[in-house]
Order: sequence, then structure tokens, then C-alpha cells
Amino acid sequence: MAGLPERVFVFASAEALSGLEQLADTVTLVEIDPAHPLPADLVSQARIAVVEVDPVDKRSVARLDALRAARPNLAIVAGLPQIDLSITRMLLRKGIGDVVAMPFTVDELLTAVLDVERELGAQEPIAEVSLAPVIAVQKCVGGTGATTIATHLGQIISETLEPGARVCLVDLDLQSGDAASYLEQHSRKSLVDLLEAGNRLDDELFKSVALQVSEGLDIIAAPSDIMPVEEVELAALNSVIAIARRRYDMVLFDMPSSLTNWAMSAMLAADAVLLVGNTSLPALRQVKRRLRLLQDFDFARERIAIAMNNVQSGLFKKVHRGGIEDALGHPIAALVHSDTQLIEQAQTQGIFAMDVQSRSRFASDIEALADHLLALVGEG
Repeated sequence: MAGLPERVFVFASAEALSGLEQLADTVTLVEIDPAHPLPADLVSQARIAVVEVDPVDKRSVARLDALRAARPNLAIVAGLPQIDLSITRMLLRKGIGDVVAMPFTVDELLTAVLDVERELGAQEPIAEVSLAPVIAVQKCVGGTGATTIATHLGQIISETLEPGARVCLVDLDLQSGDAASYLEQHSRKSLVDLLEAGNRLDDELFKSVALQVSEGLDIIAAPSDIMPVEEVELAALNSVIAIARRRYDMVLFDMPSSLTNWAMSAMLAADAVLLVGNTSLPALRQVKRRLRLLQDFDFARERIAIAMNNVQSGLFKKVHRGGIEDALGHPIAALVHSDTQLIEQAQTQGIFAMDVQSRSRFASDIEALADHLLALVGEG
């Protein structure tokens, strides 16, 4: 096997790996079900990853998206039980380097790996840099104040990290996103300019689109005009996310309430997901639905946090936290108490609630939530 590239990992079921034993000394064979999450410790070592894909199983396709988002520069070969033109095109649009038929044969697998290796050799070497963790803030129903929480989390996290650290909030709500307008930030450029840049996408273009909200927080704004969500290409979005993760110390997504395929892929690739709801029965039902959805995709339970926003205080307005947790089957990370007057005053001025009133119940709740999320990301 002289001349075979180093750090080639094959992630496939036992049946698919049978017959590849002679490669065991030069290729790392990892036995894993095509629907199970890929082991992060092994993925981090790979230069070329051959991944079995079951196109019928949404979890199998989602883990491929998560792999591409987590390792944007990793060369990936997809193994398919049957080569289908439409599926092959879909995978290539996702940035997959090559497709090989299964069950694997040594000759076909080596040919695909060597072809990908030649393409890697022709590219400019990309310096390995650590990528910033990602927190996806998911509104479970409209009007829960998820964007208010996301913007304040971004600011508080930037102040919590070490001096000089910077946070980027990417507004992925392409049809009704208003994270930038909450803070009186306006620009003709938006996330769409980055998604449509193609080969022109680089650090300079990203910098020209990013709105500096404070010393430690930038926002990539949603477009001012409504954009058809089906026009977003996952490969283009992953390129934008990759640059954000290289430029910043923490990246937050303000997710749309409607989960398209690309939005779902972005959320599943995050290091932690924050589900934002309130204590109304309709909202709690939607929170539980999102929980089930994440569980269906094998998203780690310990990486999911729940925040109940607009919690009313007062003697006769106590929230039965334990009862809600029992109903959801998941702990609540934070109860964010309502302070409508403070939030409205801050948004009218285009500033943070902490700038209006340095200490408030709302700010304390957001600070505690930020600490919880940072702990989740640190553990991950």
C-alpha cells in the first residue's frame, strides 16, 4: 500500500467493512452504524474520511451535514449502497469530494481516496486553526423573545470570555430576522451577500458585512427583503459558518422558527442548542416537539438547554418548574423573568437592557443562562 495517503478513516457498518481487512494497517477502519453520530475524537484526526451514507435515513444524511460543518476543509468520500444520479448530485452540492459504491471493494475505495488526495494536493494548503464553538438559539414559537435572548447572550458571552474575545451572532431567520434592527444596526449588506459570494467569499467580504454592535459583538444581519428559504445552498452556508468560526471566539445562530433542511443541518452541527419557549401550553408543546426532533437525529441530550422566557414574577405567578420539567422530560436551564418596560426602553434606544439598567432580574437571568451554555460548550 505504498503511496496511500495518511490519516484515512473509513466509517461504516461491519458488513460494509468486510473485505477491507488488508487495508487495516494503513487505513483506520471504524465500525459504526450509518445512522449513529460520528466519533468526534476520530473525526478530528482524519485528513480524508470515507463515510457510509444511507440516503433513506435522515439521520445518516444529517450526520454528513454535521461533519461538513464541523470540518469544512475535510475531504469526504461518501459510500452509497446504490449509485443514484440525483443522490450523487445532492451529495456533491453538499461539498462531498467523491462517491463510491458499496459494498466497498479495495480497488474502488483506493481509487476514490487517491483521486481526492490528488485534489487536495492541487489546493493551497490551509492552516489548521481551532474553530469557535457554535450555540444555536432556536425559537420554538413566535413571540417568545428568542432574538432578544440571542442578542443579549452574545453581548454577555463576549464580556465573560477572556479580554479581547469576540462573538458573532448570525441571523439565520431570512424571512423575519431582526436581530440587527433591535440594536439600531442598519446596512445594505447582509447574510445573503455572503451566501451568494461563491468564490469571492473571504475574510475581507465577511468583515464588510459584519456589523459591529459593541467592542466584543458583531452581527451578520438577515436581509431586509424577504428571501425564499429554499434558495439557500447548504454548501454556501457552511462556507460562511466556517469563516465565522475561524474569525471569532464564539458563534451564535439566531435560528428561524421554521426548520428547512439547511436550517436543521446548521442546528445539528452546533455544539449546543438552546430551545426558547414560554410557559403557555402551546409553547410548551412546541418545545417538546423540538426536543423530540433533536432526539430523532441523535443529538446529544446533554447539549440541549431550555429557557422559559417572559416568566412573570409575583406571589400568585410562580412557575411550577418541576412540573414543566416532568412534562418536557428535560431540565430547564433558565427561567428568564419578564421586564417588558426595560426591554422596550432598550430596543427603542437600540441598546442592551444592561445599558439602561446595569442590574436587573432579566440581566441576571441571562448571565446565568450564558454561564450554563458556556459550560455545555466547554464539556462538549
